[in-house]
This record gives sequence, structure tokens and C-alpha cells, in this order.
Amino acid sequence: MGSCLEQDVWERKYHLALERMERDERDFRALEEGLRRLALRLAVLARGQDGELDGLLDHLATELRHVPSLTTLEPLLDALARAVTVADDPPPAAGDSDAASIDGLRADIARLQELLAVVSLRLGDMTRYLAIELERTGLDDREGRALDATVREEMLALGETTLAAADLGSLQAEVAARLSLIDRHFREYREREDARLAAYRDRAERMRDRVQELENQATSLQDSLRREHELALTDGLTSLPNRLAYERRVAEVEREVRERGGTACLGAFDIDHFKSINDTYGHGAGDAVLRIVGQTLARELEGRAFVARYGGEEFVVVFAGMDAGAAGEVARELCATVEKLAFHASSRPVTVTMSGGITRFGSDDTAAAAFDRADRALYAAKRAGRNRCVLI
Repeated sequence: MGSCLEQDVWERKYHLALERMERDERDFRALEEGLRRLALRLAVLARGQDGELDGLLDHLATELRHVPSLTTLEPLLDALARAVTVADDPPPAAGDSDAASIDGLRADIARLQELLAVVSLRLGDMTRYLAIELERTGLDDREGRALDATVREEMLALGETTLAAADLGSLQAEVAARLSLIDRHFREYREREDARLAAYRDRAERMRDRVQELENQATSLQDSLRREHELALTDGLTSLPNRLAYERRVAEVEREVRERGGTACLGAFDIDHFKSINDTYGHGAGDAVLRIVGQTLARELEGRAFVARYGGEEFVVVFAGMDAGAAGEVARELCATVEKLAFHASSRPVTVTMSGGITRFGSDDTAAAAFDRADRALYAAKRAGRNRCVLI
């Protein structure tokens, strides 16, 4: 939606600038018409000096009745200048006034040629400047309207001055003054546009910095939330997933078994005589036992099953994709590994064992029902002498 709106704005600015250039072209044509009229007036006044000169003046008048190009006018004006030079040698009967008239006409033609070249060059510069400005930035609505009104006013005044000029000298002075004013207006507009663009770039840079700052803040907040989420699902003592993490994982397994017919088993494990360890060696020793057993289970089950601390000295394992026979074999290996761990408390070796209960996750089971069976199997293992696993 933003790009469509931006395209509409640029299209509107383009059409406004196009209309403005068309109006300027009409004003330029009015100036050109005034200059043609002045040249026609000079051609009429200069007639009667010489036959060849009169023919060239007739040719000039014919050319000026339409819109001539500089490539057409320049050779003609050069021919007029040469004809005036030839006519500068008057017959002996002619007076000094005729020679002075020819000299004045020759000078007027040269000045007219120079004026036409200057006006053409300046108007060409203005047209190229408008095209460059339009391509570079597009005209600002208010600034563009103000510039348009000023240029049109100057061009209209230039046209009126052209029609009312009494002589070529005053016309040259007025044209030069008006063109200088138009140049000044363009320079002032360009300075305002440069200042506006500089301010825009500064605002855009500040906005980019602010957006980057907000993105960094958002990333930092996401990282914090992720860490908080991980902490909420992690047991602080053993660094294993906690009971909440287990409940989420077992809910996923329940849906998998029920909806897709997957295979899974659930195991409950408990450290044997853990209360006696706390009472005999202190809670510090008990915490050390929990940490070491938890790390051992995580290491042994990595990539094979999900293990979490359920609470106290009890751990729970989800054997996704594993049948009861395989899960029972893994559980027995875990108990044997824990029994081999070397614990010491008060400089004395301490034997730690673990019991477990395993059950198959049925298609009509709930997570709570499966856990109850695994818990019953765990207590059956304890009643049978501990340091073993029972499968129900």
C-alpha cells in the first residue's frame, strides 16, 4: 500500500511539472514572437538603402513570419552583415547621413544576432535545469507553484517589454535584466531545495538510527524472553528439563500415539534411600547426588529419549518411538550405570542406586494414566529389593 501511495504522489508531481513546463514554453513562445516583431520592424525601417540589402531584408521578413531556427537565421544575418558592409561604400552624391544609417543598421543587425544567441542559450539552460530538477527530486508543491508563478510573471513582463521597446539597445538591456532575475529565482529555488533535501536526509538518517535502535531492543527482548522461557522449563539444580517441560513433551507424545499410532513408553526413576543420604551426609551431599545422577541420565539418553526431573529425587523418561522391550533394556542399563558412579561424602565412599518402572503408552492412554502405571511399577521395583527396573 505504501509503494502505491508513493507512486501516486510521484505521478501527480510529474504531471504538475509537465504542465508547468508547458506554460513556460508558451511564455517562451510569446517572447520569441515579440523578438520576431521587433526584427520585422527593423527590416522595414532599413529598406531603401541597397537593392541586394533589400532582397536580404525581404528574405529575413519571410523567415520571421514563422518560427525560424538559429541554423537558418545565422547565415542570413551573416549575409545581411556583408551586404551592409558592401553598401557602406556609398556613391559620391550620397551624404554622410546615408553612411551613418548603414553603419547603424549593420550594428543593429549584429546586436540582434548576439541578442538572439544569448536568449536562445539562456532559455536552453533553463529548460535543461528544469528537466534535471524534475529527474533529481521532483518539484515540491508549494515551492514549485511559487517558482512557476515567478517565472511566468518575469516571462510575461519580458514579452511586454519586447513589444514596447523603442530601440534595440533598450530591448537588450531589458532582456538581460529579466533573464538575470529569472536566473536568480532559479538559484534561490535550488538553494531552498538543497536545504530541504538536506533536512530530509537528516530526518531519514535519524529515523534509520531509531529503527535500528528499536530493532536491537526487540532482539534483546526476544533473547531475554527466550532465556526466561528456558529458565521456566529448566530445573535449577540439575539443569535438566523440569516437570512443566515434561508435561508439554508427554502431551505431544500422547497426541502422536493417539492420532498416528506411534510407539512410546514412559519410565519413572527414583534414587534409592535418598532420605538416608540427606540425613547422614547433609543436604549438600544430597544435592550433589541429584546433580551427578541427572547429568548421567542426560548423557546416557542423549538422542534416544527425553529425561526430566519430576520432583525431589524422582526422574521421568519419555521413550518416544521405542517399544517396551527396548525401553526396559535401556532402563536396566541406566540403573547399572548409576550403581557404578563413585560418590564420596565426608571422605567416605557412598553407594548410590536407582530403581525404575516402565510402562507402554497405549493408544487409549492419557499422560496421567501412563504415569500412574509407571509409578506403580517403580514402587514394585522398590518392594522387590531396589536397584532394578520393573515393566508393567
